[in-house]
Amino acid sequence: MSEWDQWVSFVLGHAANTYYTSAPADSPAVWHIHIGGFDGSMYAKSDGFDGAFDQAELSKMSAASNGDETDIFSNPPKGYTILRVVPATNDFNILTGKQKNNAGRLLYVARASSTMIVALVDITNCSRGCESKAMDAMSFCVSEAMAAGI
Repeated sequence: MSEWDQWVSFVLGHAANTYYTSAPADSPAVWHIHIGGFDGSMYAKSDGFDGAFDQAELSKMSAASNGDETDIFSNPPKGYTILRVVPATNDFNILTGKQKNNAGRLLYVARASSTMIVALVDITNCSRGCESKAMDAMSFCVSEAMAAGI
């Protein structure tokens, strides 16, 4: 296991556990995490992360999550709709989106201290309440990642 695989497990554990403890019991979720560089490079990803994003799409999502001007809303990654950029804390924003043909698959992207974290979240019985709990979980895991220095 590489150092980056351990960080993927760290982020995945924080996100999944936070969601699990706060979301409705009838809306379980499976989290998939990708950690990479701000330039869209990939360091490691969890098993089951099947997002087929190319480096240019990842780089654009990274820039958009940072609040930089991009064409992400008019030209999103293939198969996804980008919804908004949400200020999560004073330190970072979260770019949110959904898969076009699967409303239960959510996309979250944020920059931590030195890495970009992409989460694909598959939620059964997805609702706005579940989306809110997933957003809170993403915010928590990115905060923990930043506190740990990644």
